[in-house]
Amino acid sequence: MPARGRASSPLKRPRPTARGWTLGAVGVVALIASAWFGRTDVLFVGVFLTVLPLAAMISVTVDRPRLTVTRSFHPDVVAAGERTTIVTTVRNQSARPSPAARWRESAAPEVGVQGPAPLPRLGAHQAEGYHGRDTTVLRQEVVPERRGAHPVGPLVVSRTDPFGVAYAEYALGQPRQLLVTPRVVALSRGELDVAHSEGTEHELLRHSIPSADELIAREYRPGDPLRRVHWRATAKHDQLMVRQEEQRSNPEAWMLMDTRPLPAHDAAAAAEFETLVDLVASIGVHLLDEGFVLSIVETGERQLSGRSGAGRTGTMGATTATYDTGSADRMLLADLAAVESSPAGREDAVAELGAGLRRAGRPVPVFAVLGSTPPTELGALASLRSMGDPAVAFVAASLPDDAVEVLADAGWMCVRFEAGDDPADAWQRAVRRQREGVVSRGD
Repeated sequence: MPARGRASSPLKRPRPTARGWTLGAVGVVALIASAWFGRTDVLFVGVFLTVLPLAAMISVTVDRPRLTVTRSFHPDVVAAGERTTIVTTVRNQSARPSPAARWRESAAPEVGVQGPAPLPRLGAHQAEGYHGRDTTVLRQEVVPERRGAHPVGPLVVSRTDPFGVAYAEYALGQPRQLLVTPRVVALSRGELDVAHSEGTEHELLRHSIPSADELIAREYRPGDPLRRVHWRATAKHDQLMVRQEEQRSNPEAWMLMDTRPLPAHDAAAAAEFETLVDLVASIGVHLLDEGFVLSIVETGERQLSGRSGAGRTGTMGATTATYDTGSADRMLLADLAAVESSPAGREDAVAELGAGLRRAGRPVPVFAVLGSTPPTELGALASLRSMGDPAVAFVAASLPDDAVEVLADAGWMCVRFEAGDDPADAWQRAVRRQREGVVSRGD
């Protein structure tokens, strides 16, 4: 829903401008001179110049803007580094035309809103109609550079009195959240998104009709609706046959996302974590597009919500964030937009992943995206290799080689990534190694 609001509150209370301070200072000097020389004409000038800034501040206080603000984004959800348009509709609610003023949107620097600009003068409020002379539409294009839920607003309107003696800023309307998701790049289809144990037939079905129910024919039974008669099967079997829908579950895929605490004030680690999130987003959207039901286990405190009602019970009765087909890609990206490194790690994350893989009943695709997982967790993760087909670990460049060897020795395919890497490049390196049958400790 668009953000609306009419309330105005001062960001900067009315105060004299440089001209106002100058006039006030001249007025004080004139008052002193009038008392020293006994000149009543100078006294009049001093009183006038001293009172003028005060009267101007009272004027901009009483005549504050009375505007309603409606804000929307096009598109309303945008990936980091992509362009969106902020559309702000301002309508005058006063019976008088609005005074000359300037406007700007209040937002974090990462959003990249423009600086102050003149606000068109609006006519008196019109009870009937909309987008008349009392309304203006303000547009600006922004390119958010960092993912997250960034508040945009309130609208800041600044104005001075007609003589430029006093100045004030007012906040109008309520802020609205601009959702900036991680960057998502297209990944190649093939070796890394197919569990070989599922068989060729299941693979073909998944790629052709990943979320449909398989249709088969059976003999007609009394009470079956005639609209379900399968005429081709009837002609083939020489008896009345009807279509029967058999539910077929989607293939599963699991992912382990490292969200453990980062070193304090470490810019390199923070940049590496952003690349980790981009990698999780790209792989996750790719798997969902391929028809998988995706479950993600976090090594830190749980932040991902997943689809309501689709969660899988993990250890200690907790629920693993699970994303199904349909609009699950948007839900995943919305969750990842707000995910941060956790203030504390979890000791049961790998156990939760293992429990989910055991419930699958057969090897399924498993992807671990690791940043700072300690060797003890890596040892437990390595033991799950037989449950993954394929089992791929994307490991940050900051993770020591001896730690990665624990996974590689167990048969995991390890692929290094650095801060700023393109997820498609890391994915393609894994694809090449899968084709070559290489288990690597990473670059």
